[in-house]
Amino acid sequence: MIYEEKKLTQSGKKTRDLIFNTAVRLLKEEGYDALTTRRICELSGTSNGSFYHFFRNKDELLAYYYRISAEQFLADHKEELEAKDLYGQLMLLYQWYIRYSADYGVDFCMNFFNAKNRSIDPAYTPNAYYEISRQCLHGNLDQLAEGEDPEQVAMELCVMAKGIIFSWANERGDFDIDQIAEHMFGAYIRSVIRH
Repeated sequence: MIYEEKKLTQSGKKTRDLIFNTAVRLLKEEGYDALTTRRICELSGTSNGSFYHFFRNKDELLAYYYRISAEQFLADHKEELEAKDLYGQLMLLYQWYIRYSADYGVDFCMNFFNAKNRSIDPAYTPNAYYEISRQCLHGNLDQLAEGEDPEQVAMELCVMAKGIIFSWANERGDFDIDQIAEHMFGAYIRSVIRH
């Protein structure tokens, strides 16, 4: 795991997963605006108390989705990541993150990646992609350009990802997000690694 979560009983995990899976289904079928705590509880057959036991709000629930997606990314790409240099690792990670986000559509990205959503603030909720970036950077310090701070680079990568996703959503998907991400991340990462 990327960071610790509170210990849950089997019953607690089952309830949390039911709430989470109901929210994901609702998001995919009806969109972000339909994703309310009341509706999630109604469809999952759980109480508001159960929801708030596991998640502070619906944005934290979606941040949990990003966390488990990051853990799944690591599980699915572990060997591929280990075989790549730092540039390849970071490009794989952020191209996947951008595509993963865009696959949920403009509506989701517009509502999730906004200033009102505290769950994208790393001071409020740990950022799984930041943590993976840190792991890649600290594991390859010899590949960083002299004077580059891995913590700063990890933070800047996350800022860039959020900015690309927000801009794409704000422009209603009117540009090729994959192409922009590849160009911007490629240029940035090349600027912070040794040549």
